[in-house]
Amino acid sequence: ILREVCKSSAENTDCSLTDLCTQLLNELSKEKNLLVLDDVGEVKWWDEEIGGTLMPSAIGSKILITSRKKYVSEGMGAFYMHELQEFSFHQSWYLFVKEVLREGQIEEDSVMHKIKFVGDGIVKKCGGLPLVIKMVESMMHTKKMSREDWKSLVDSKIWEWKTPAASSSSTEIGGDILPGLLLSYDNLPYYLKSCFVYCCIYPKDYEIERETLTMQWVAHGLIEEGIDVEATANQYIEDWMRQCLIEEIDLKSIKLHHILHDHALYIGVREYGHASTTEHTRHLSLLGVHDAEAHKHNTLETPNKVCTLLAYSNSYLQVYIEHLTNFKWLRVLSLRGCEFDELP
Repeated sequence: ILREVCKSSAENTDCSLTDLCTQLLNELSKEKNLLVLDDVGEVKWWDEEIGGTLMPSAIGSKILITSRKKYVSEGMGAFYMHELQEFSFHQSWYLFVKEVLREGQIEEDSVMHKIKFVGDGIVKKCGGLPLVIKMVESMMHTKKMSREDWKSLVDSKIWEWKTPAASSSSTEIGGDILPGLLLSYDNLPYYLKSCFVYCCIYPKDYEIERETLTMQWVAHGLIEEGIDVEATANQYIEDWMRQCLIEEIDLKSIKLHHILHDHALYIGVREYGHASTTEHTRHLSLLGVHDAEAHKHNTLETPNKVCTLLAYSNSYLQVYIEHLTNFKWLRVLSLRGCEFDELP
């Protein structure tokens, strides 16, 4: 992101993060500005890398951050914090019924009669969280659940689940959100579950090309060969969008919501790695890792077990290319943007 912002003045493509921050500060100091940092997950990077560099910008400038963690805004020295409140029951109920009626195929009276006894229980279980309400309702609408199914949903033990305290910050999910995510995921057909989890190999906010994703699914056997794979993949994605599991950017690309990306990584954390790896890593992504920061990450362990390798920067990738012949189970290799005279 910093490279894109500073590209007009950054002539050296191998600038370090500190150099990029310095260049950005020079631009910001020229006039009053508003810097927006959305969905900040940790405060460590701010303290150690860019916070001190960006703070002394032009007089009157402001920094606006959003985060799901209060300690992040406190740690960054926020002058004013606005905490979003959960929906009231009335607001939650209104959204729930509105979502049920959104297709215009069901008369309101019949819906109200159907959910009279158990609908309020479902809404209460959603904890006043709009995303959970929409996901649960979408799941119910897609599966055409009966009143008995709704009652079973209210009584499900999944509502008691919370994120384990040992979860890493990269896969932390708000406690009340996790049950709704698990319900939507658990009710997916088996073939959609594997395809959904695979999407976590891409970084957060990454715009995933449908065609590329389809080819990778086929390579891993997640879509059978011999059928219309493009139509099948599009159907999978349409199913996800109906259940609010994915966002369509345009006709060619999609993106996971931050929380849903966390959820996919929460499920696939053993086999999916971003930059760092373990003996269990099967799918490795180097996307978003800048060459100048490569030294901070560990080298590859057990390359013979890796099935996917995605990258677009040269120097960090070099250590993996040297061992490419050891990737006995490699099915997907993407080197877009990388420059090599030859491969082993």
